[in-house]
Amino acid sequence: MPNERADPPGWAGRLPLLVLAVVAAAFLALGLAEARADAPTFDEPVYVSAALATVLHHDVDINDEHPPLPKVLAVLPVLFTHPVIPADGHWSGNDELRYGARFVAAQLASGKLRRVTFAARLIPLAETAGVAFVLYGLAGELAGPVAAALAGVLWLASPLVLGIGHLDGTDVPFALGATLAARALLRWLRRRDRRSLVWLGLGLAAAAQTQVTGLLVVASALAVVIAVQWRSGVARALAQAGLAGLIVWAAAWAVYIAVDPAMLAQLPDLVPRPYLDGIRYLAVHDTTGSAAYVAGIAYTGGRWWFWPLSLVIKWPATSLVLLVAGAAGCLRLPPGPRGRAGLAIGLPAVLLTAVTLASPKDIGVRYLLPALALWAAAAAAGLVTALAGLTAAAGRRLAGAVIAVLLATAVVATAASFPASIAWTAWPFRPGYAAATDSDIDWGQGWYAVRSWSAGRHPWVAYFGPRGLSTGDIPGARPLLGAAPGQVTGWAAVSVSALNSANRSALSWLRDWCPVAVLDSTILVYRFSHPPGAGPAGSLRASPAPLCPGPWSSARS
Repeated sequence: MPNERADPPGWAGRLPLLVLAVVAAAFLALGLAEARADAPTFDEPVYVSAALATVLHHDVDINDEHPPLPKVLAVLPVLFTHPVIPADGHWSGNDELRYGARFVAAQLASGKLRRVTFAARLIPLAETAGVAFVLYGLAGELAGPVAAALAGVLWLASPLVLGIGHLDGTDVPFALGATLAARALLRWLRRRDRRSLVWLGLGLAAAAQTQVTGLLVVASALAVVIAVQWRSGVARALAQAGLAGLIVWAAAWAVYIAVDPAMLAQLPDLVPRPYLDGIRYLAVHDTTGSAAYVAGIAYTGGRWWFWPLSLVIKWPATSLVLLVAGAAGCLRLPPGPRGRAGLAIGLPAVLLTAVTLASPKDIGVRYLLPALALWAAAAAAGLVTALAGLTAAAGRRLAGAVIAVLLATAVVATAASFPASIAWTAWPFRPGYAAATDSDIDWGQGWYAVRSWSAGRHPWVAYFGPRGLSTGDIPGARPLLGAAPGQVTGWAAVSVSALNSANRSALSWLRDWCPVAVLDSTILVYRFSHPPGAGPAGSLRASPAPLCPGPWSSARS
């Protein structure tokens, strides 16, 4: 069995870390290029403008989503770009939609939109790579340095991770917080000392301060502490859980007071009021069904099968094989490491997955990223343990070669997804625009592409993206939404997410016509020689048509 605590000496011990460092460097290079090329996605302007209001005006209320820590950290490099800060007049109350739109318009008018957006993505991209090294520590403690490197590469070898990881969002910071919490709990379960308990409290604070659902990670970890220490006495068990919980509570207050010293007046309250407001917001927002589409199926609300089906579409098949095989291999871990892995990694992963599957917001696999990161750590440990357990040397070599080939294939798929990683889909779910919607393919990142393409074409445009970027900002564009099909001739450009979900009903007639091109994998281009009103209209078809064989759009039979 692999040694869970001692690394082999010399280069044998350092080589896996070097491999992960090389893969991470390549990942960061691709991520930086995509961060520069992609236009602002749907939520980013709100996050950036709200974080600037928090840092510069100590306003923690302008954004509905709490806690503010991931957004504040991401916005720090933006300060060096000297963004245009639109006047607000009163920095209190929630006005994120209108203010976010004004912020985008101000950056666009000043020529700073690309620079500000790129700067806001630097910290999130570093956090994405950071998850790989936390997984290195997680899997390494369970099954040694080879498993450690395998876990990190499994995380990075995904177009979805590259696509979402170079954006300013909350999914990857939460994945980092959840893995830090799991790493700290795994170490405490092995050592059971006061120092490890303090680190556990800090790890749980990272989870709680990156997303409200991090409270599930906190609750499960504290329950583990109590259950494990119960035989040592009820008082001791409660005291240890209480100390970790106290650190989480103190960290929550410290973040809010650091960004808004006026929050000191709320200290008599048990929990910062904005944090409670964030919980209330999610209780309403994330329990409301949204328009969804996957693999030709359109519906409203939540379906449990959306998640496994979307995972097959958005994750390299070879990586999925390794994740499933590795999960089964965890049964081969020695009893001690297996039990600790189940409590520190398996329990929070299952809880987060269950909450995600129950959500009616079927808008992107990005919600599963924290659970997938934990899964990668467990799978890597399981694979290496199962490999070491093979008695025949030839069998070990063959199994090792298969794992290496599968992993290399996933790495190649990730590199090949550049420069449109957000829109990548696995074979045979191609073209991607017929298989997915929203953040699984088109989150608004094609703005620059359609803006450049539209010059001189006077197109009809239906663009899905952040508020503040409108059709009026596209040279020569006319709004397609609201236009009768009988009025439309010449060029038209439509965002995939507008056609598949956001404006599905209004654009239903367009699904009867084939596009002539695709811009940036996210914008369907049509060219009409005559008004579409002369052909079929009000289509009940679920999926957009395949590309036209000729230079003009035609009605499909």
